[in-house]
Amino acid sequence: MAITRYLQVGEESEYGVESTNYNATIDPESADIESEDDDKLIYEGMSGLDRIASLGVYSTSGSFSMPVDSILSGYFWKWALGGYAVTGTDDGTGNMVAPFTHEFTPERGGTLPSFSAKVGKDIFEHKFFGNVIESIELEIESEWALMTVSTLGAKDEKGTLTEPTFNEGEVFSAPECTLDKGSTDISAKVQSASLSVETGANIEDGQGFGSRFPTKAFQGSMVATLELSLQFEDMTELEAYWGSATGPSIDTLQEFAYTLHLGVDYDITFPRMVYTAANQPSEGRDHIVQTVTARALFDQATGTGPIQVSVTNDKDTYAVA
Repeated sequence: MAITRYLQVGEESEYGVESTNYNATIDPESADIESEDDDKLIYEGMSGLDRIASLGVYSTSGSFSMPVDSILSGYFWKWALGGYAVTGTDDGTGNMVAPFTHEFTPERGGTLPSFSAKVGKDIFEHKFFGNVIESIELEIESEWALMTVSTLGAKDEKGTLTEPTFNEGEVFSAPECTLDKGSTDISAKVQSASLSVETGANIEDGQGFGSRFPTKAFQGSMVATLELSLQFEDMTELEAYWGSATGPSIDTLQEFAYTLHLGVDYDITFPRMVYTAANQPSEGRDHIVQTVTARALFDQATGTGPIQVSVTNDKDTYAVA
């Protein structure tokens, strides 16, 4: 039986030029990448009649969602954060062998790395080039740990369906996830966790002059937030938000670190965070669920943050040759 719905991605060596290596084949929960509307210019003169039309700028956008896995999700962290390093296990002769530990960290620069994507759509393969990551969101509640990647892109074209061979690694569910605040495991009171990383991607400034399609994607401000739904058992998080035990402080700001573990070899660390919201609504006879939102900060003293992702697996590298 032929499979006609799939997602394949591969890093581009030049922005908007199709990748020569689609090394990740994914069975996503959904893949919704399309061209932007209103790509035609309609001149609106004082006659009150639309008479003149021309081609305008063209771009794509969308998102796709899938369970977080131990192999392919690393590509999306690399493209979103920009910084990447890998270390292996010394086999005793100076050669590095599996397992390999991959570190994904924020790297500031002018532009973002791009990738090509191919989406199987039953009767044709839809190709998208010049994609960059606008945001990554992780949602962990009671079932799968889901990753949603939102993209901006340059252009698309028609391709031919191929038979996919899915190559994701181990996928993670909520019971396999734990959360540390500092060095304390607080998993027992966590009902859900939602992580958002925004890259500030900007393709609008790279289109329009000399080309209908974007010619580069600029890097913007990175914003990383963590929202937690917690059982309301004590005053710890509210006091951390206030900065004191009795109410809002006028001179104390509490900072802390969080680490989200998916399985035993996949860690997302926020070395420095502050709470920006803490709410404990009382609704009828239901137990109180406390919602806290934390913003991640760069730690200048250690040169780390606002987010770091560490994945250990048998893949030797995510770098493009």
